[in-house]
Amino acid sequence: MGAENSKNQLTLAEKRYKVERPKPRKKAAALPAPPPGKELLNGERKIDRNSDDDQQISIPPSPRICSPVSETSDDPSTNESSSVKRHFLCKRERLLLEHSWRKTRKTGAEHVGSKIFLMVLTAQPDIKAIFGMEKIPQGRLKYDPRFRQHATVFTKTFDYVIKNIDYPDKLETHFESLGRRHVIMQGRGFDPLYWETFAECMTQAAVEWEANRQRPTLGAWRTLVSTIIMYMRRGFDEENSKRRLLNYGMKSPRKSQQYPTKDGSVYGGTL
Repeated sequence: MGAENSKNQLTLAEKRYKVERPKPRKKAAALPAPPPGKELLNGERKIDRNSDDDQQISIPPSPRICSPVSETSDDPSTNESSSVKRHFLCKRERLLLEHSWRKTRKTGAEHVGSKIFLMVLTAQPDIKAIFGMEKIPQGRLKYDPRFRQHATVFTKTFDYVIKNIDYPDKLETHFESLGRRHVIMQGRGFDPLYWETFAECMTQAAVEWEANRQRPTLGAWRTLVSTIIMYMRRGFDEENSKRRLLNYGMKSPRKSQQYPTKDGSVYGGTL
């Protein structure tokens, strides 16, 4: 009783200065626990310990893995068009080819084309007949005006390729058209297998340019040349098929048909 009465009595300081006692603070009520399976703010899902699956306490959110954007992505924010084809060479290979061709051109444009063309005619002498050089001795080929003219064509062709190396659609259209033009050369003895000879000689020339030191560059040259041959062969085959269908339509005989008359006789006609 004495302790309870002492609590209600004011102290001397309270009586003199009228100091109020600090009011006791109320304790904050505890937040109710979220129901089992409900998502929390930190992305974890709390599992009820009374549930059957008591082995798993929390499931952290799965991290998002950003996949590299391909050139054929449908996202308009990453690509201008969803129909863009994937390049047959990567960016590094294109840069290697540009550097390699620039270094090779320092020896002279005519020298580069002459080297490749001479290797082709040496590996396949039958090709000389296509260009009207079958009677020219091997040692005199590089001095012939026709040889030098076609050697320049080789150089200009690869100048065009390197200049447009970032535009595969443009290269595809150009070399398919070039392959179609080779169809008329069959009458002079052209064989599509000669393109394989050209590919081998072009690759061998690149090996000599790089002195067999830059393997990535050599691999890029092989990919480029094989792709060019594929485009030309496709155009060649398509043009050949069109001409065969056209010739077949012109040579196919017309069907004859007989029509009866009133007197019992017949007359014939063609369709």
